[in-house]
Amino acid sequence: MRGTTTIGQAPIIRRAAMLAAMTAIAFAVAVAVVQLLLRWSGRAIDAVDAAVATACLIVAVVVATVLLGALIVAGADHQPRAEVASRGTLRLTSGGRAAANAAVWAAIAALAVGAAGDAFTPLPGGAVVAAALIAGALAAVTGAVHRRAHRQSAYRSFNVVAMLLAAGCLASMSLTSTGDWWSLNFSTLGTSNDIAAACFNLALILSGGAMAAMSGRLASGIARRAYDARRGAVPTVRALIAVIGVALAGVGVVPIDTDEVLHNVFACGAGAAFALLASLTPVLVRRMPRVLVRTSRASLALEVSAFVIYDRLGLVSLTVFEIVAFALVFVWLITLVVTTHPVVIHELAELEPLVDELAEETAEELAEDPLGGVADGTSVREPAGAPGGPARRAASVVSPPGMAEAFARLTPIRT
Repeated sequence: MRGTTTIGQAPIIRRAAMLAAMTAIAFAVAVAVVQLLLRWSGRAIDAVDAAVATACLIVAVVVATVLLGALIVAGADHQPRAEVASRGTLRLTSGGRAAANAAVWAAIAALAVGAAGDAFTPLPGGAVVAAALIAGALAAVTGAVHRRAHRQSAYRSFNVVAMLLAAGCLASMSLTSTGDWWSLNFSTLGTSNDIAAACFNLALILSGGAMAAMSGRLASGIARRAYDARRGAVPTVRALIAVIGVALAGVGVVPIDTDEVLHNVFACGAGAAFALLASLTPVLVRRMPRVLVRTSRASLALEVSAFVIYDRLGLVSLTVFEIVAFALVFVWLITLVVTTHPVVIHELAELEPLVDELAEETAEELAEDPLGGVADGTSVREPAGAPGGPARRAASVVSPPGMAEAFARLTPIRT
């Protein structure tokens, strides 16, 4: 539209990469659905007749199409109402985007439990109850996070990277011929020298490479003046994220049956780099968001606890420890992006719910620590054209320091 500018739209190459990753995720999940249906029917994929094969193909295409649509909805750029109206396109709500994202994550979780169903047999209710609980919990968390952070392009990109890894592992789990792989270690999925191993190793390589390539974007948020990062903090955090990504890719490049020592060096390198990242970042960034500080502490505690339960007590397998350790990496990085990256605002109407949310959070923090905060009590400049608007109303709820912190986390831009 004339006289307007487009904010936060990704370059063509990035968009193409995102679409390719979404397509791969959709088809990986579709493969898992078909494999699960065949398993329930008691058939093997190489022993079905033409009619069953055709039905499987139709199911796979339908599932992949629906999932691809959900992924596109969840990952689409945020557009202002004026631009949507001029183009005559459908306006996507925050709730719709969050629901689409939650549905994909829930499907991946439920199918993963189904693919490793025998591993959940000893639990009360078996795989069915486990699938419902895990999928439900993951849907609730990812939906809430996506509703808040979908305006951040770095978050949307990294969310797809995490999904790509999960979907690749899911496809491998559903196709593998390695038997009870969960009783050995997660890396066993990459040792069968077939399509299942290729899915697992390729997912590690692509997601690890993408993490390393995105390290600059992921770490850039802490450079904002409000967080008072020490000199060298951003390069250090960026380097540690890149090391984790390279190490994750190395786990896929060198399967455990090819060179166990080198494979373990990559795996341990990723774990050590993450431990440094979670422990050093609160020191390097003086005024790091409290949510990220808590996530760092919780991640370190969980990683150490999981290692003790596995290595010292022998209550869980190496697979469980590996899943916990790598899940924590992605949880921490997503928290980093969500809490430190600015939110792009296209319209003043979009500012009110965000300010209200930040006002509530800041009020809670000031109640816990009345003398704390990151601001010096200076006044807050309201966005142009918003006299008496949401910013001024929110300012009456919390103190000026609280509003300064709130606006430090927002980037109001009119298009």
